[in-house]
Amino acid sequence: MNSEEGKSFEKEELVQELIELLFEKAKKDSKKKPIHGLAKYLSNKLMEDFQFSIDINTFTRYYKGYILNERGKQSPTDDILNMLCEYLGHKDFKDFETKIECEIVKKRLRKEISDQEEKYKRMVSIGLVIGVLLLGTLSFFISKYYKKNCMIWVEDHYEKIRCSGLENERKLNEVVLLKMREIKKPLQCEREMWYDKTDNRVTFYTYHGEHPINRKTLKPVSERICEKYILEPRDSILSNTYRDTIR
Repeated sequence: MNSEEGKSFEKEELVQELIELLFEKAKKDSKKKPIHGLAKYLSNKLMEDFQFSIDINTFTRYYKGYILNERGKQSPTDDILNMLCEYLGHKDFKDFETKIECEIVKKRLRKEISDQEEKYKRMVSIGLVIGVLLLGTLSFFISKYYKKNCMIWVEDHYEKIRCSGLENERKLNEVVLLKMREIKKPLQCEREMWYDKTDNRVTFYTYHGEHPINRKTLKPVSERICEKYILEPRDSILSNTYRDTIR
């Protein structure tokens, strides 16, 4: 066997190729698939055509060792190798070695290409998974960062904003956002009104809960509060003399 790079093969590799081709031919010629059937066919065939005796158990061990890759692989003797090569249409093992080198090189290349393709597919799959995860994570943080999940009081109502830690910022409440309004200088008492009195100033709102600035709990407007801070100031020309004024 020559020693040129790409053409030098271990004997075991050549034997592996030989056994694989042997059983491929036996399967094709005999139409049999079970191990015992192939082994029996080969044993009978070599005896009938070449008067060479190899028992069924030997072929069974070759099949298990080289085809099924089970432990305890038994290598054929040189005489058996020559005979098996003759069955495959070669003069002997040396002739088989010379002719099969190119096929082994092709098989190696096919395997390398296949391995590279599988590796590439795995890399692409992993890349896609990572890409989807990164995109999902990025979308989550972007939406979380830019989404308006808070609200802040602006003049007489709440407006949505992106949470940023402002002093009067509070967590978004869609109901409060929709219903809470300050009633500037009310002229009459509505069915449901709430108020806050801080620093001798009274402010009125359309919804209950916390005061949008000082966070005090708003109180419902009673008849007394309505009379004192809404009706009397409206009807009296002396409303500006009250100590408590409506802002």
